[in-house]
Amino acid sequence: MTCDLVAKVQLSLFTAMPHSELFSTILSAFRSAGWNYAEVEGREVIRAGFEAHHTRVELHVQAFEQMATVSVVAESSERTDDPAKRERLAELAMRVNQTLTIGNFELNWDDGRMFFRCTNLFPDIQGNAEIIQGMVHNTVGEMDRMAPLVAIIHRTEGPDLAALSIAALMEQDDLIPEVPVPKGDEGGAGK
Repeated sequence: MTCDLVAKVQLSLFTAMPHSELFSTILSAFRSAGWNYAEVEGREVIRAGFEAHHTRVELHVQAFEQMATVSVVAESSERTDDPAKRERLAELAMRVNQTLTIGNFELNWDDGRMFFRCTNLFPDIQGNAEIIQGMVHNTVGEMDRMAPLVAIIHRTEGPDLAALSIAALMEQDDLIPEVPVPKGDEGGAGK
C-alpha cells in the first residue's frame, strides 16, 4: 500500500501542469526581490502581502500568457453598505484616477470595497521581471496612499460625510509619508 501511495504522489508531481514562461517570470521577479508569496493552485496566480506605511496591502498577480499580460490587483479590507459612503468612495476613485498614469482605482459597488488594478501588456510571452516588480511597488504604494483617505470616509458620518470635500481631502499632505532622499543626493534629483 505504501509503495502505491508513493507512486501516485510521484506520478502527480510529474503530471502537474508546467508554468507558462510569463508566470515563471512573475515567480522569478518575486524570488529575486525576496518577497514571500503563495501560488494559487490550478491557476497562474500568486498571492502576497506587504506591510506599507499606513496599512497592510494584500494583492494577487495573474499571468494571461495568450495576451502576454500581467495584472496586479490589490483590494482594501474596508467595506461599507452605506450608500453615502459608497458615493464618496466612488468620487475619491474617480478623482484619484484623473491623476494617475499607471493603474486605476475601482469600487465594488455591492460591498463598498476599493481596488487598485495595474496591468501591463508585454511585447512577448517572457515578460520582464523588473517591470513586474515595478507594478507590484506601484500597486502597494497606491493602496497605501489611499488607505488614510478611505479610512476617513469610513469613519465620517451623517452631515459631516455630506460636507466632506473629497478634493480638499486629497490635498492634505499630512497623510502622505515623506519620501526619503538617498544619501549623497540632498541637492540633486531626489529632492
